[in-house]
Order: sequence, then structure tokens, then C-alpha cells
Amino acid sequence: MTRIHFTRALTYVCLTVLAALFLFPFYWLLISAFKAKEQIFVLPPEFWPHPWRVANFVDVFQKTQIVRAFFNSTFIAVGHCTLALFLCSLTGYAFAKFPRAPGRDKLFAFVLATMMIPGAVTLIPVFVILCKLHAINTYWAMIVPGAASAFGIFWMRQYTLDTVHDDLLDAARIDGCGEFAIYWRIVVPILKPALGALGIVLLIGVWNNLMWAFIVLRTESMYTLPLVIYLLNGENRTPFELIMAASLVATVPLVVAFLAFQRQFIQGITAGAIKG
Repeated sequence: MTRIHFTRALTYVCLTVLAALFLFPFYWLLISAFKAKEQIFVLPPEFWPHPWRVANFVDVFQKTQIVRAFFNSTFIAVGHCTLALFLCSLTGYAFAKFPRAPGRDKLFAFVLATMMIPGAVTLIPVFVILCKLHAINTYWAMIVPGAASAFGIFWMRQYTLDTVHDDLLDAARIDGCGEFAIYWRIVVPILKPALGALGIVLLIGVWNNLMWAFIVLRTESMYTLPLVIYLLNGENRTPFELIMAASLVATVPLVVAFLAFQRQFIQGITAGAIKG
């Protein structure tokens, strides 16, 4: 075996071990969702349910409004990601391709400076604003706040600078294309890898958002999946088997979304790593 083959084999072995380490928590969640509570904590641990307990999922669907929560989480996630991708890509494009805009650099520096402000600092001001707008316990309270994030704007600006050429934009303007039409018809298709990568990051954040949902959502019909899972904890007993089952229901959509958009995610993350 040559040195190159040995190095390649060693690399595959290391990657396989690391992949197994990262996948083991998901495997443990899967098997724990089909176990009784006593089986979850038994020593030595059982790596295969005996028997497979489907009653955990039946209890979750009977004792909670998880179907309604699933709809709420999906609607909020789709609405927030769509609005955030639109605002961040449009703003990033403006910062990248309008050099003559007055105060552009100072405004962009201000946007970057907001990244240093902890999110907890803005909780009370945003909550007060939503109260004044009578938006508490509504979908808007979960969708709108944080849609135009500094990280998203920065991400889209940098990708626009690297991939969208000024000559292409000038040619569109000569043909009589308006500025918004240029953004929608020319810029957005080019930004698809960056939009996919940013969309995955945003989806994970809004889907798992427990603290903000706990603050602004008041009625059970508006609860999201993280809030339903949190409220499964009882005063005298923690039903870990039900929490595992509900967590599995909440995790599957994220895995499906990542598998569906993994190509765009990888392209967006690796953009600019190799220069032609």
C-alpha cells in the first residue's frame, strides 16, 4: 500500500469515527422514543428497544396538542425564513452594489456593530413594542422580530460581492430593467447557494426557539413544538419517554430540510474557498 492510499484510508477511518460520534445522539433519541422510562436509564444501557413501544407517541398525541403545535412551528418557520431571506438578500445586495448611496459604509458599520449587542438586551424593548402593537400571542410576534438580522445581511453582502458582477447589472440596466427587477430576476438566482445556507441556519434557530415563544405565546392553540415539549415536564415526574417521542417528532423535519437543501448549504458555506 502506497503512502497516498494509507493516508486516504486513515482519513476515511477518522471521518467514519467522527460521523458515528455525531450521529450517536440522534440514534439514542430514536431508540429512547420507543422505550419505557425504566429502559432509558437502565445500566448497562440497552442499544435496542425490547419491545418497541409505540404507546409513547400515542400518549404524546393524546395528552398534548402536538399536531397544532407542529402546524404552528411550520407556519412560523416558513414565514420567518421567507421574510428574513428576502430582507437580508435585498439589504445585502444594496450594501454591496450601490457604492454611491450616501452614508452606505457608516450604515453598514452600524449594522455590524449591532452584532455585539446580546440578544437578551433587546428582549424587553421588543416585547414592549409588540404589546403596543397588540401583537402578543400572534404569529407576527414570532415571525417578524429578528427577520432582518445583522449576520444575514453581512452574509448576503459578502456573497453578493463575490458572485454578482457589475457588468451583468449594467447590461440589465441598459436593457431597461428596473432595480427591483434586477434584484429579483438576476441577483436572486445567483444567490441561491447563499440563500440555502442561510435558510438552514435560520430554520434551525426559529424551529428551536423556546425562550421567545415562552414569552410571547399565551394560549395553548398558539404553542410551538419546543414549548409543548417543555411543558411535558410535570411537578413530580418527568416523562422522559414522552419527551423523547415528542423530540423525535420535532427533529425529523429539520433532518428532512437539511437533506433537501444540503447541496445549497454546502455550496453556500464553501463559496469563496477556491478562487478561479
